[in-house]
Amino acid sequence: MKYSPRDIQRREFETIFRGLNPDEVREFLREIASDWEELLQENQQLRNEAIDLRERVLQYQDQDRIFKETLMQAQKTREELMDVAQRERELSLKEARFQGEEIAREAQEHVGKLESHLRNLKLERVRFLQDLDALMARTKRFLSHEAPEMFPPADVTRKLD
Repeated sequence: MKYSPRDIQRREFETIFRGLNPDEVREFLREIASDWEELLQENQQLRNEAIDLRERVLQYQDQDRIFKETLMQAQKTREELMDVAQRERELSLKEARFQGEEIAREAQEHVGKLESHLRNLKLERVRFLQDLDALMARTKRFLSHEAPEMFPPADVTRKLD
């Protein structure tokens, strides 16, 4: 800018016979008009830049808001997933405990049945051995009656006779 407001105020024009030199005044006015035109263009350009910058700021603020909302939603989703995972983990643990208790109960029942079966087998063995002993005793008596020469009575039996 060629002229400051002070320069314009202090500007003096050469006087001639009829007053101020019209060419000088016109030249000065042209210079001022040119400077003024530049100022108006610069002012308009700065206003446009300010509008663009405001729009950018609004866009950034909007993006920032969207980013914050997205971040909050992601955190909420993460917390929900963590809660679901925790519930599933607890449910799996309960189910595993229940299955373990069921297996242990079934094993206890099986052990009880096996113990009962073993007792029955032992009783059957004792009965079998008793029956076998009785059969052997009868067979010995029979044989000693039927063939005393081949099966003589035992020494204890002879002493009783």
